[in-house]
Amino acid sequence: MALIRKGSVVMYDRLIDKIKEYETIVIHRHIQPDLDALGSQLGMKALIESNFSDKTVHVLGENNEFSWIGTMDEVDDAVFNDALAIVLDVAGKERVSDQRFLSTKEKIVVDHHRNDSDFADIFIGDPEKIATCEMLVEMIEKHDLKVSKEAATYILSGLITDSGRFLYPQTTAYTFSASFLMRKGADLQYIYNNLYQVDYNFQRLKGYFIHNFKQTPNNVAYMKNSSHLKDEYDVTTFTVSRGMVNQMAGIKGIDIWANFTETDTGDIQCELRSKSVPIVDIAKKYGGGGHDLACGCTAQSWEDVDNIIEDLDAIAERIKQNG
Repeated sequence: MALIRKGSVVMYDRLIDKIKEYETIVIHRHIQPDLDALGSQLGMKALIESNFSDKTVHVLGENNEFSWIGTMDEVDDAVFNDALAIVLDVAGKERVSDQRFLSTKEKIVVDHHRNDSDFADIFIGDPEKIATCEMLVEMIEKHDLKVSKEAATYILSGLITDSGRFLYPQTTAYTFSASFLMRKGADLQYIYNNLYQVDYNFQRLKGYFIHNFKQTPNNVAYMKNSSHLKDEYDVTTFTVSRGMVNQMAGIKGIDIWANFTETDTGDIQCELRSKSVPIVDIAKKYGGGGHDLACGCTAQSWEDVDNIIEDLDAIAERIKQNG
């Protein structure tokens, strides 16, 4: 695997060269995609189509509640045989949506998480970026790529959401990328109209979380959700898990919060968050990863979940002791 980290003068050169080399390109991202995954995936497709019009490009994976930003393609297995796979916003093989990417000729990963790849031929990583979409902005600038209004909108959606609507620490580092995309015609109103439009059941679920979260002795907030909760509120597992974790954010005295959601297959999706102290090592300890302050993993039992909560509580205790 060729690992290309931030600071390399050829950070995106290899990617551009490979795009030029292949006639067919398939673009993948992680399962249960957020808008950084979808925005970078659809944005990459739009960039290739605008700058390399002789290419055939497909985006693959499941659709979900963010499909208003764009839908996935359906292709035959034969498409993958001589194709280049570009995998965005995920580095681990098991978390890539549509595993047919494994049959492609070459595989390139572009990711901003603090994880290594177990399958990439070329791995372009920059954990200092708030979003994979921000990495695409850098690639656009370095290679003076044409940017359509659609591409700018896709990429801006990921930048907005992975920065917590520009609320996360060091937000000013991302504002240049946002203003750049706005100048390229990104439809900010369309993004916000969809982000802030929620249905009745979603609002009811928010109320349930606000009234039922628990706290550890050192004020780690957490929720344990059975698989039946999604049925009770008629929402997806993703909505209960990723969509609800930050209902415990912004509460005075709570510096760490976590959301644990049982899936239909019996494993438990773990979303871990922190105001300022890195917790990604806890996620990695249990086979996951992500960002310093926003990360996750998959637990196999509620006993594992209790161990994760204890580990988070130990970090919260140290925060208290250090003032």
